[in-house]
Amino acid sequence: MTVLDCFKQASRRLLAQDQNSLFTGTEAFQIKMQAIISEAILDIAQQHDWLALTKQCTLTTDGQTADFDLPADYGRMLVKSDVHSSIWSVNYQAAKDLDEWTQLQRFMPSTIPGYWIIYSGQMHLMPAPRINENPCFWYIASNLVRGDDGTLKPQFTADSDTFLLDQQLLVLAMVWRWKQAEGLDYAEDMQNYEVRLSQIASKDHGSKPIRSSRNGLNRLGIWALAR
Repeated sequence: MTVLDCFKQASRRLLAQDQNSLFTGTEAFQIKMQAIISEAILDIAQQHDWLALTKQCTLTTDGQTADFDLPADYGRMLVKSDVHSSIWSVNYQAAKDLDEWTQLQRFMPSTIPGYWIIYSGQMHLMPAPRINENPCFWYIASNLVRGDDGTLKPQFTADSDTFLLDQQLLVLAMVWRWKQAEGLDYAEDMQNYEVRLSQIASKDHGSKPIRSSRNGLNRLGIWALAR
């Protein structure tokens, strides 16, 4: 189902009208719905670690480099994020924030394989991974849309584009968001959306958006087992 098909369904529910175009249209309803759709798909992508958007990145290490560019389609880390070493049975530990990262740089405790943090569009590891250690991590891609030529992109730009996630969920999001923007009662429509979201997410085995606490640092040191 294309984004135009989704728009037609929403229009029938909201205005009892058929629509022949979305991104080539100039009417107020079409223009407003373009903005609503853009907001809706970004919000849906944040609600769950969707398997359809999940990808793996493997870093190529040379024994000296510690800072690695993120993939071009990187959106965010999974909720339960880990950076995996290929030679140690324990994972890199995430620095809680930049202040902790600064402290680790100054007074790095003995740990294996090390620590990670993301800033300035890069994955930073400390210490620099061994040559051919090639750590890997999973992430949520920023491309949420597929064009009719198969090209993936972050937003809709044409009526023939399709949403990579549940299209019916997108229709429900369009309905309640438009009513909200118009100052109409949207409580029931939002509830319908949330029920559908819960149903779809429960069948998708990605991690849910609940941050798990990480207590302290991994200090297994020499007791960590090399593979």
